[in-house]
Amino acid sequence: MSKISLIIIILLSINLFISLISFWKNKGISFLFQKTRFRKLGQSSQIRLIKQVNNAIEVLTKNKIGAIITIINKDKIDKYRTDGLEVNANISAQLIISVFQKKSPLHDGALIIDNNKIAYVGTFYKITSRSIDNKYGARHRAALWISEKTDSLTIVTSEETRAISFVKKGKIFEIKKDNFQEKLVEYLK
Repeated sequence: MSKISLIIIILLSINLFISLISFWKNKGISFLFQKTRFRKLGQSSQIRLIKQVNNAIEVLTKNKIGAIITIINKDKIDKYRTDGLEVNANISAQLIISVFQKKSPLHDGALIIDNNKIAYVGTFYKITSRSIDNKYGARHRAALWISEKTDSLTIVTSEETRAISFVKKGKIFEIKKDNFQEKLVEYLK
């Protein structure tokens, strides 16, 4: 190995080491062990969240009502959303369903759940610039974009096909209605 190659390897190693120190200084080691917001909730709050979202999704899909519901995990989402109404309401299937009724002025935007509360309704995200299958519409494209920026889980229901999708980490997962509740728990943990 030549001396120049050795010097380049050493410089790259030093650069990596400095980057790691900067990361640990800013985020801290606790970043690796943080619980999701869902896991921080008490058991009764977890059950309520799952039950209310499940009940809402059943009604929305049965009635072919499109929806986009984002459940915040560890990452903050405020800098990625626009407009909307801050509600800070207890989570309830009835409220979720009413937001997405076609005559509701808020039905085109997303509903955001944070710490077992409905934090925002009628809020908007940008859409992904990635090329995706034409079977997906604007809600899926917006859900993909927010999943590329944060660690949140976004649930999308299709008003055309009654399909349910989970969007997380830049990927769309089709979910069967029969095991929605089980998959919701799995994806939130």
